[in-house]
Amino acid sequence: MKKIILKSIVTAIIISLIVLTASFIVPFSYSNWSFFIGLGISIILYLSNSSGGILSSYADANLSEATWKIENNNEQKVNVGIVFYGSVLYTVISFISMLIMYY
Repeated sequence: MKKIILKSIVTAIIISLIVLTASFIVPFSYSNWSFFIGLGISIILYLSNSSGGILSSYADANLSEATWKIENNNEQKVNVGIVFYGSVLYTVISFISMLIMYY
């Protein structure tokens, strides 16, 4: 359990450094965009590591229509890892810092 937490913290720090470096290369405010970037990374990681759900149902419906075969709906299964937990941690920390900065 300690290894998972430590790896999540390291991942959040790495994401923070990547976004901070990108804010120097491409001129945008790190403090204004860090939450939205973290949220986007978390959503992309969640959707790319899942099977089933809305996106798969849409693809199955199009395939069923094209082939005239009825496809069975699969339950949504998510296989997230340390990188996802780190991105969620980064998103939560950036959200808290954004709240503190604006209020």
